[in-house]
Amino acid sequence: MDIKQAPKPQPVDNHKATSTPINPAPIKTSGTGKFKAGQVQQASAKLMLPPAIQGKLSAISKAYGLPIDLSQISLQSATPENIKALRNITELLTANSKLLPELMKLTAKLLKSDIKLAEFHVNLTKCAAKHQTKLDKATADIWLTMAGYGAKSTKLEHRTNVRERLISQRTEAYSEYYQNSVYGTESKIIDAEYQIAASNRQILADGKQQKMESAQSRKQKLQEYINSAFVD
Repeated sequence: MDIKQAPKPQPVDNHKATSTPINPAPIKTSGTGKFKAGQVQQASAKLMLPPAIQGKLSAISKAYGLPIDLSQISLQSATPENIKALRNITELLTANSKLLPELMKLTAKLLKSDIKLAEFHVNLTKCAAKHQTKLDKATADIWLTMAGYGAKSTKLEHRTNVRERLISQRTEAYSEYYQNSVYGTESKIIDAEYQIAASNRQILADGKQQKMESAQSRKQKLQEYINSAFVD
C-alpha cells in the first residue's frame, strides 16, 4: 500500500504579512473618556496642545506679527533666523510694556479731563437754562406791561373821543340855537357894526398918518427953501 506524504509547510513572508496601522489622535482634555497610552507617538503641537491653547497661541502670534506660529512650533521652524526675529519683537514689546504705567497715568488724566468736559456741558446747560428763564420772565413782564398799557390807552382814547364828540355836539347845538334865535340875529348885527367901526377906525388912523406925513413933508420943503438962501 502506498503512503502519501503530507505537504511541507510553506515559509511565511514577513513583508507580505498584514498588520493594523496605529492612527495617532490628539489628547483629549475633557469628556468622560479614559486616558489611553500610545495615542501620541511624536511630540507634535497639533496633537499635544489642546484646541483652546492652540487658538490662544495662534491669536497671540497673529496679533504681534510673530515669525513663528506658537500653536504650530516644530523643530523645523525653530531656526536661528526665526529666533532672532522673535527676540527682537519680544524685546521691543517688553520695552513698550514698561511704558504701560505712564500710559495708564495719561489715560487716567485724559478720562478725568473728559469728565470735566462733561461737567462743563452740564453746568453750561444749567446756566443757559437759567438765563433763558430770566429772559422769558422779563419778556413776559414786558408783554404784560404793554398789555396793561394797551388796555389803559384804549380806555383813555375811548373816553377822550367820547368827550370830544360830546363837546362838538354841544358846540354845534349852541351854534344852531344862537343862529336860529334872536340872539343869533343880534350877534350878526353886532358883528356887522363891529366890522364897520373897525373900518372907520382904520380910515381915521390912515388919515392921521397921511396928515402927519404931509405936514412933515411941508416942514422939510420949507426948511430946504430957507436954507437955500444961505447957499452961494
